[in-house]
Amino acid sequence: MKYILSPEAQNSLKSIRAYSINNFGIKRTKSYLQTILKQFQQLAENPSSGIVREDLNVGYYCKFVGSHTIYYRIKSTHIEIIDVLHQSMEPTKHITS
Repeated sequence: MKYILSPEAQNSLKSIRAYSINNFGIKRTKSYLQTILKQFQQLAENPSSGIVREDLNVGYYCKFVGSHTIYYRIKSTHIEIIDVLHQSMEPTKHITS
């Protein structure tokens, strides 16, 4: 299976990159983003490995990676990465159905 990033997830990754470069440097940022991308691929290979989040919407899952949480849903041919939020962010305020 493959994964597809929503526009929100793409924007979040850009924000994570900008924040991380400013606070941690390019080398550490590159490593962290690679870790997130690797987790996307692992989720695509084993979509049910995440935690069910029906409090957000039926069929939503999450998976922790570093200081962030990946929110996604499983489709017939792929998983859709809905967003990537910092763990301090309340998902019900950011994840819309």
